[in-house]
Amino acid sequence: MSVEGKVTGAAGVAESELVMPKQTTLAQHVWRFIVRKPLGAFGVLLVLFMGAMTLGTPQVTDWDVPNLPDRPLGFQLGDPWMSRYGVEDKFFTSENRVSQLESPSSDHWFGTDKGGRDTWARIVFGARRSMFVGLWALLLATIVGAGIGVVTGYFRGWLDTGVQRIMDALQSFPPLIAIILIVTINPLSGDQPNLIVIAAALGIVGIPSVQRITRGVVLQTREQQYVEAARVIGATDIRTMWYYILPNIFASIIIVFSTGLGVAILAEAALSFIVPDKVPQGASWGLMLAQAQSFLVENPWMGVFSAGAIAVAVLGFNLAGDALRDVLDPRLRV
Repeated sequence: MSVEGKVTGAAGVAESELVMPKQTTLAQHVWRFIVRKPLGAFGVLLVLFMGAMTLGTPQVTDWDVPNLPDRPLGFQLGDPWMSRYGVEDKFFTSENRVSQLESPSSDHWFGTDKGGRDTWARIVFGARRSMFVGLWALLLATIVGAGIGVVTGYFRGWLDTGVQRIMDALQSFPPLIAIILIVTINPLSGDQPNLIVIAAALGIVGIPSVQRITRGVVLQTREQQYVEAARVIGATDIRTMWYYILPNIFASIIIVFSTGLGVAILAEAALSFIVPDKVPQGASWGLMLAQAQSFLVENPWMGVFSAGAIAVAVLGFNLAGDALRDVLDPRLRV
């Protein structure tokens, strides 16, 4: 082979090596996720379906203090689009009697409750209550818990020891008993039950768990070389935590948030079931289950569907959280 041919061949190899790989589209990422994590994709589908159940037409009103469940972000949400009837609509038979405890039919997909109200409609409205209470609770637990975990894990020493003993004291109380105690005291609204108080109680109880997980990740991250390099170039402690540690543990925080939502939904339902007089009345999966236990033998439908809604919601968030952990944690990638 001539010298010119060798040069051309070398140039051809060099040019082929410099060709940029094709970028993966969003659809390809989604399809790869579905193929590799089918259970996780199923969990994400359940979460999206539950989120769709909460959606309603936003009503143009002046901004007001957030109120759960119909005004979680300061503006009023109309009835959920997936609800066929109003949450308090009562139905009657041809004899003008209340259509109570009906079995599932084409008119009432999940039957009716003892008051003649559509069970499917109350399941949909209950999804809005459970979702927004869980979101506010996890926001409180994640922001406070992650903040404490980052600070204590970074500085360690006497600060870390003192905070961990406080967290041990908080975790010494059974979570459900602690929630009931906070709701019973009800410092914000006296004797009137309030969903904001319930969300705050769930968030406070969840702070120690979030803090411990975050602290454990920070203890590993602070020993990495890029954190040491930040200290060498003169970065302050606040800058190091904000720009070098927090972004690198954000995936773990997202995972804690997603899996914690299922726990918060289950805790809210358990609270409504155990102490129904301490929570606001209305469409709630836990309240529906508490009301259904007195007539489970003659008509089990309301109990089955309300318990099923709780189980499906918790399953969806757990599956989605496990899949997120596998996707976001590079050590678990195949």
